[in-house]
Amino acid sequence: MTPFLVENERLKDAALQTKKENVAQLEENKAQLQRLTAETRALKHQHQRELNDFAEETQRKLELKDSEIKSALEKNECALEEMRKQMREKEKEKQSQIIKLQMEFGAKLARAQSMSVKSQTHRQASCPLPQNIFKRKLQFIQEEKNKEIESLHQRVRELEQQSLHGLIDSRLKKRKI
Repeated sequence: MTPFLVENERLKDAALQTKKENVAQLEENKAQLQRLTAETRALKHQHQRELNDFAEETQRKLELKDSEIKSALEKNECALEEMRKQMREKEKEKQSQIIKLQMEFGAKLARAQSMSVKSQTHRQASCPLPQNIFKRKLQFIQEEKNKEIESLHQRVRELEQQSLHGLIDSRLKKRKI
């Protein structure tokens, strides 16, 4: 055989071998591509499951927190209503006490006025009149009542603010989610 033919045969064999290697490499690449596609699909499914689990857990936590907030709000409302009730009762007690003292004052004032002028002149100038004592006592009790009422009003406002802020915070958290 001539050297050209030998060289030509050798080149044909080399080309055929390269073609076989290319086909084998192509098959290997296809198999690897399928394997990677399957892995990617599996990872996507796993990621989606994790996202769903996280969303469910978040929803559960939100519902739990919402129920806690509602419970706290109901407790605050009950406490607020109880304080209002106590405030009304104290107001009634103070009013009845004031009326009682006014009646006592009126009776003692009438007695004092019915005394003779002679017994009034015998009193010392430094001794305070009974009507002044009762006026001061009545005024003191009224001031105490007003302070206590104001204190209760302030506590009611604070509880209403807390209740309002808790409700607003709860709604804002829901909107953010």
